[in-house]
Amino acid sequence: MKNTKKFLIILGMVTCLASVSACGESNTVKESRFDEDTIINATDSYLAAINDLAANGSTASDVAAMLKQYNMSVEDYYGMSEEVLDAAVANYKTALEDLGSYNGIESVSHVEEGDLLTISATIKGTAIAPNGSPRTADVNIEVDPKSGSVTSILTNVNYTTKELITNAALNTVLGMGTVFVVLIILMAIISLFKIVNNLQNKASEKKAATTEVTDSVDRAVAQIEKNEQAMDDTELIAVIAAAIAASEGAASADGYVVRSIRRRY
Repeated sequence: MKNTKKFLIILGMVTCLASVSACGESNTVKESRFDEDTIINATDSYLAAINDLAANGSTASDVAAMLKQYNMSVEDYYGMSEEVLDAAVANYKTALEDLGSYNGIESVSHVEEGDLLTISATIKGTAIAPNGSPRTADVNIEVDPKSGSVTSILTNVNYTTKELITNAALNTVLGMGTVFVVLIILMAIISLFKIVNNLQNKASEKKAATTEVTDSVDRAVAQIEKNEQAMDDTELIAVIAAAIAASEGAASADGYVVRSIRRRY
């Protein structure tokens, strides 16, 4: 019931804005078509509704589902699309982290230029700034004067000069720190490339040395086999000569010469 009343109040504000804009269509741009009370009431209704949604954690989809039973849309009750409402609530939630709870409107002003009505409001929060004053935030509401539909609502918390300088310094340090970390990582990667290259060179040299040793061993083995073969042939020749001499009754094999040996396997 409470939410329904707020919806109806907002609907009345939207209708009022639309009707005032329609009646004053022929007025010049410099002359505002909206009186101060209408602007203040509309702003208060918009902020109260957005504050309730943010506090309850509701979304435009939740509201749309609730309004469906009345055959109404978010645009009808809030005077803005679901996308604009969701963006406004999300931005307002972020502001509440530093603002605290919504504590009313401090001031409201508006400017109408062509097809855009801009409402600027300063709202108060329950949080206390470092300088001891209540935290405030600026809310900018953009409205289409012809339809009375809200196209944007942005909430920006007001920070003290000291906070702004501190945040700027922290952002600078964070940015520079990130750059230095990236540079260090790049240097480490480049150093790894050198280490990998050295390891590859050492592996190539080791492989070449191993190949050379293997070739030397193969040549030595071949030479040894060749020498063994020659030694085996010499011994065989001596044995054959001695056998022939013995068969002939000779005392020595000096007179015999073995010119060739044929092996049969």
